[in-house]
Amino acid sequence: MLRDLRISRGEKLRTVAAAADMDSSLLSKIELGQRFPTPEQSAGLARHFGVPPAELDGVRMADEIMKKLAENPAAAELALARIEECAGEYRVSNRRTAGNKPARLVNKAKKRK
Repeated sequence: MLRDLRISRGEKLRTVAAAADMDSSLLSKIELGQRFPTPEQSAGLARHFGVPPAELDGVRMADEIMKKLAENPAAAELALARIEECAGEYRVSNRRTAGNKPARLVNKAKKRK
């Protein structure tokens, strides 16, 4: 994603690296998936490219998880299911009601009864 953003803007590696306060060899490794940016570096890259920081954080976290679980597909599948389950609960808990208060989190165990 970072490489695509950089190339689409016609920017050199060293220009983007300097904007995110890192050296170009580190940015190259990040673009190749050999290293992961720190949250601070992700924030710097997000500022430079004008994308929401949460978007780059999400990509960074997903890439880290996928790399860790690459050799254990069963664990990866369970982790994905858990993330999807929690994402649904998160969306429900963050939905605003008419009174502009967060909606109640629905407990799945109570719902099944």
